[in-house]
Amino acid sequence: MARPAEFDRTDVLEKAMGVFWRTGYSATSVTDLVNATSLKPGSLYGAFKSKRDLFIEVIDTYAARSLSRVSTIVGEADSPIEGIETFFDCFCKDLAADNIGKGCLMVNTMLELATEDDHIRERISGYLDGLESHFREALIKAQEKGEVDKNLVPEDMATYLMTNIWGLRVLSTKRPEPQKYEAIVKNIMSALHAPKH
Repeated sequence: MARPAEFDRTDVLEKAMGVFWRTGYSATSVTDLVNATSLKPGSLYGAFKSKRDLFIEVIDTYAARSLSRVSTIVGEADSPIEGIETFFDCFCKDLAADNIGKGCLMVNTMLELATEDDHIRERISGYLDGLESHFREALIKAQEKGEVDKNLVPEDMATYLMTNIWGLRVLSTKRPEPQKYEAIVKNIMSALHAPKH
């Protein structure tokens, strides 16, 4: 069987991602995926082998995109602390624009499958570790520039930022007012800034 063209595969992954994101892994049927991607069951299985394999590729695609975005936002900022704040501002704008409260694909998956599928849990944990590493490196640079309190432990504060990401993702399912996000980001950043003399 001929391998599907790359752009076709990308399109299928995007459509499958939308289905998994809305309904979760377990509640998504092969029929749902067939309807969303316009592929016949045989073609879907030929390209991805199984629903689980398709889901893992969706997870990998989502993770790579998210890590690239964080790297770009933090890396292109004028300063490390500004990069972190810009990331949280963009992150919260995305959450506020989520009119159906679908939350985060990674968080949703961890909550659904963490105790059922070790492989998927480890895969998502690797993505989250990568994200935390970006924050840790930015915090170390920010401390060197005097932007972040030198008494703080970068590893601990990176975990703190990740915890807030999880909390914000779960909060987004309630669809709060944008002002709520702004207040949370302000408090997050105030915990990092070096004291003024």
